[in-house]
Amino acid sequence: MSQWKWTPERTQGIWRYGAAWLKPFIAAAPWITVLVLLLMLHTVAGALYTSKGILFDLPDSSGLDEGERSSLVALVMPMPHKASARGDTLVFFDDSRYSMGDDSSVAAFAEHLSDRVAKTGRKTLLVLADRRIVAGDLMRIAALAKRSGATGVMFAEKRAGKAEE
Repeated sequence: MSQWKWTPERTQGIWRYGAAWLKPFIAAAPWITVLVLLLMLHTVAGALYTSKGILFDLPDSSGLDEGERSSLVALVMPMPHKASARGDTLVFFDDSRYSMGDDSSVAAFAEHLSDRVAKTGRKTLLVLADRRIVAGDLMRIAALAKRSGATGVMFAEKRAGKAEE
């Protein structure tokens, strides 16, 4: 033991200030700030990723034997060009070919479709599309069908294992 009986003063850091009941809250302040920040980011994240459109879940079509019979059938296929990377989309409807890249062809397709919708009893357009078709072209076909008076657009898949008729 020292004859001077002197011990160094201990520093108290942040504990030196404030009332005794406030000291645990002062220690927890950084964690509370982090939690409030995470809560704000979680709340704002939902508003950042919204966009206009229709969200729907596609049903599994493997168990379906027959869908709605339709006399309005459009076959949609890609037509790749060497000049452009995207190519063109061709629509075959009533033994006529329409190009989605040409505005006059799209107008002719819309006119032909509206004539057929007016003449038929069933007003559902069946679209048989290749999987390489750009989704924008399918949405454009659906919009044309809506403007032509069709009450529904059905996108169908070719079932594997069944011979073409």
